[in-house]
Amino acid sequence: MRILHTIPGRNWGGMEHRTIEQVRWLKTNGHAVWLASPADGESFRRAEAAGLPVVDFDFDRPWRPSTVRALRKLAIECGIEVIDTHVTRDAKAAAACLDLCAVVRSRHVNQPLKPSMIRRMQWRMGADHIITVAECTRRHLMEIGLADPRRSVSIGGWADERFFALPDPVTTRARLRAELGLPETAYAWVCVGMIRPDKGQDHLIDALALLGGKGLAPLLVIVGSATAECAGYEAGLRQQVEARGLTGRVMFTGYRDDVSELMQMGDAVVIPSLTEAQPRVAVQAFATGKPVVASAVGGVPEIVFDGETGRLVPPADPACLAEAMAAVMTDGETTARIAANARRMAEETMRFDHRMNQTLETYRTAMTHARSRSFPRFRGVGI
Repeated sequence: MRILHTIPGRNWGGMEHRTIEQVRWLKTNGHAVWLASPADGESFRRAEAAGLPVVDFDFDRPWRPSTVRALRKLAIECGIEVIDTHVTRDAKAAAACLDLCAVVRSRHVNQPLKPSMIRRMQWRMGADHIITVAECTRRHLMEIGLADPRRSVSIGGWADERFFALPDPVTTRARLRAELGLPETAYAWVCVGMIRPDKGQDHLIDALALLGGKGLAPLLVIVGSATAECAGYEAGLRQQVEARGLTGRVMFTGYRDDVSELMQMGDAVVIPSLTEAQPRVAVQAFATGKPVVASAVGGVPEIVFDGETGRLVPPADPACLAEAMAAVMTDGETTARIAANARRMAEETMRFDHRMNQTLETYRTAMTHARSRSFPRFRGVGI
């Protein structure tokens, strides 16, 4: 299959990471694949460094004639069969290629959209299929008339094999604890995600302080970085740590590529987000066998079943979060059972190969729809 992924933004986050992992998998598994993204962006830089086929492309003015011509030229020259778009700007530009190939619109976030006639036309007529990362997102799109149930699917997150089978977890745990200055016997929570207000790290720090009243003093490792726009929020978190008397118990690692190893280093994973589609961090924690406490927002309850595969708490509620964290730390038998259930679910349905096979099947369905369209009439790129 010949596939073009598009990332119009310049920052780095979960969507960009997920997309580049898909490009890498497709290339490894024998597909002709390209990524179109602006050369001054982080996605382009990382894709190029990884040896992936990446094309410098500016989506800032998606309906500008020169943008449309350039994207059509790229699709024709590469013989593209499917364009998989990931946000609004690239989806608008790709709609001008419907006579050349199938277009898939992927949605990675769970923020509600306001329905309008123009938006309805863009979503229903501008794409052959829609992929969401959570079923709740797909339901919302259907409820407001943007998605056709027959031409939409939710494909959740995955964990690659590093999370399922770290070569030497005991040595890894000892090495990283020494690197971060964590005592070997200390209980350590790991929180992975960009540092920004919707990720809820401020509520997590408050919950950590409340655990002291329960006679518990775990450590917290916050893995992730802030964009320039959220630098003030990160500075506020550091001040909050000091104000709550948690100095020395909260570590900020910044961005790390070794998340699988950091999860093995910790004892449990916490996801205090205020909004999510379906966090891959939860799936990755499942794969490593670590217990999960997460906010019951968006698509989180689609995989974190309270008392079965994790513990759910209301968002922005430090007291409830502290209660759930304390239960994980003190009820070892229940915690082990929950973590084993989650690991089993991840092994059965959340491996990378499984998710990518679902994605390829969606691409084939999109191509079938493209060939049946009466308008815009699909004629293919001739390759």
